[in-house]
Amino acid sequence: MASFVCTTSHETKDIVRLRDYNVPSKDNISATICQAALATSAATTFFDPVYIGKRKFVDGALGSNNPVDEVEGEAADIWCPGTGDLKPLVKCFVSIGTGDPGIAAIEDKALKFLSETLVNIATETGRTEKKFIARWAKHYDEKRYFRFNVEQGLQGVGLEEYREQGKIEAATHRYLDHQAQEFRVRDCVQNLKLKRGSAMSNISRILSVCRDHELK
Repeated sequence: MASFVCTTSHETKDIVRLRDYNVPSKDNISATICQAALATSAATTFFDPVYIGKRKFVDGALGSNNPVDEVEGEAADIWCPGTGDLKPLVKCFVSIGTGDPGIAAIEDKALKFLSETLVNIATETGRTEKKFIARWAKHYDEKRYFRFNVEQGLQGVGLEEYREQGKIEAATHRYLDHQAQEFRVRDCVQNLKLKRGSAMSNISRILSVCRDHELK
């Protein structure tokens, strides 16, 4: 299965996509799985920038915590580079969030930068979702766009609190157990089941074409 992750260029602050495949029309940065994983999660408050070759990268969340625009752009680069109009090709678009962190003021000067960063990330995530739904209104109205994101229960879980897995699981199960979410999950599954066969064959065909292009 082809995949990519987002990271942020330390030099330019631009979002960069690290792929495990090549797109002929794009620059492709050669990175190992370990380098890509570190680069996409190198939160500046916890980790040093990650070097890939001579370039430095930091946490992709700084500019793309909700990477739905990057997914749309990447898919358009692969499937419809000439027009960029991806919508007619999409049967179902699924976006999964990591929970609403809430926004709370932090007075400690030592944590001021972290507070401002988290507020900016939370704001960017919601703004991205709102703009994307506006562009994909037809898919949203026809139940072909789904955004799943735990709304309550994760506000007190910090980025560094990896031991809170039980709390994260409990909040997620509670979110999915709501009747409204059960209906949305059901609709999403039905869409994916109808599209899965043709989508997988299309991906295999496109990647095959890309490999043939590289060999030439």
